[in-house]
Amino acid sequence: MNQKILCVDDEESVLKGLKLLVRKAFDLTTANSGPEALEVFEKEGPFAVVMSDMRMPGMDGATFLAKIKELNVNVSTVLLTGHADFEFGGADALQSGKIFRILTKPCNPDRLKLAFEDGIEAYNDRAGPEDEATTEG
Repeated sequence: MNQKILCVDDEESVLKGLKLLVRKAFDLTTANSGPEALEVFEKEGPFAVVMSDMRMPGMDGATFLAKIKELNVNVSTVLLTGHADFEFGGADALQSGKIFRILTKPCNPDRLKLAFEDGIEAYNDRAGPEDEATTEG
C-alpha cells in the first residue's frame, strides 16, 4: 500500500511542523515550491497524497495540484488555504474534481491526519499495481 505524502509550502517553518506532526505515521517528503515539488514528484513518486499551500510565489497551490493531477490522475490532492483563498479559486478547484480535500489554516492536527489517511485510502482504491509504491514500516 502506497503511504507516501508530498507536502509543498514556501514557508520552511510550516514544513518542519508537518514533519514533526506526522513523522511516525506517514512517509513524508517536502518541497519549498511548485516547480521543486513537480521535480520531486517525477523523481520520487508515486505519491498517494500531495498537499500544497494555496499562496506560494511563482505558482499557486491550485495550479500546482492541477499539474499533479495531469501527471497522475489517481493521486489525492489536498489544498491548504486561508478562508479568503478558498473564495478565490479553491472552490472552483474542488468542484472540478482536481482537489480531493481543502483544509483551512490553521488546521487541527487530527483533521490533517484524517485527510492524509482518507487520501491514502482513496488513492489505493483507485491505483492499479503499476501505480503502487510500498513503504517499509
